[in-house]
Amino acid sequence: MKTILLLLLITTTGFSQKLILTERADPAKLEATVRFLADTIGGRSYQQKPALKRASEYIQQKFTELGLTPKLQTYVVNGEEYENIFVEIAGESDKAFVIGAHYDTYSDLPGADDNASGVAGLIETARLVSQSGKPSYTLVFVAFTLEEPPFFRTENMGSYRLAEMMKNSGRAVIGMASIEMIGYFSDKKIQEYPSSLFKIFYPSEGNFIASVSNFSSLSLADTYQDHAELLGEIPCSQLAAPSAVQGVDFSDHMNFWRLGIDAFMITDTAFLRNRHYHTRNDKADNLDYLRMSFVVNALANMAMGKF
Repeated sequence: MKTILLLLLITTTGFSQKLILTERADPAKLEATVRFLADTIGGRSYQQKPALKRASEYIQQKFTELGLTPKLQTYVVNGEEYENIFVEIAGESDKAFVIGAHYDTYSDLPGADDNASGVAGLIETARLVSQSGKPSYTLVFVAFTLEEPPFFRTENMGSYRLAEMMKNSGRAVIGMASIEMIGYFSDKKIQEYPSSLFKIFYPSEGNFIASVSNFSSLSLADTYQDHAELLGEIPCSQLAAPSAVQGVDFSDHMNFWRLGIDAFMITDTAFLRNRHYHTRNDKADNLDYLRMSFVVNALANMAMGKF
């Protein structure tokens, strides 16, 4: 069953997609990326330019190892250069589906879940797709910079600059998936919500992944949940709600909404579950790489198909 908060309306829809993946995400590869970004490099804030550069070079290297050609979108903020890294995998259609994750951190914190986990998921999704035949749509994988404060909700966010570039190019973009914190899980009853009303409909255990959207992007979030259910590896709860609900627009998908492009977020719910959020304890040792791999499998399967 699909759980959709349309002010607490539960619905179900039909689903006919098939399993498309020929491989499965590798927990060891996910962990290696998280540990390099969070442990070896550490803090990757806008003020830590050498660390950001090193992270960018690592991401480019990983894409190159997959036989993909990284491109940079460089832009200037307050006299400093910052860069988004992106690659494309050509599909049966020229219409683009964007999959993105930010690689900067808040302050000088290690940012294992926020958002080395998202970057690891991004790279691993690209690996699975690149080895699984031709996708239905042309896929654009992007590592964004400047998602964190003080640039959050400004036009200096890397995701805003990328979405604006695609919009201005006239390119058809059918949607975007934001991978925002996908590594923290617990079978204990630690899950919190913006309102106690949510607890009537959503799990109390922190063992699920969430597919979050606004109302206009509902079908994308719905499709991701369908693929998670098809694989049967990890529970997926879906939320469609306005931005007034805390957390619904707390990542890069927000900027695609601002520019009229459907988008959704895949998340472990961040601070509503992970008490290490924006602290020095957001470390690689706290993450569950097997369950992370299940999250990636569902996204890669979705990315290969039509929706």
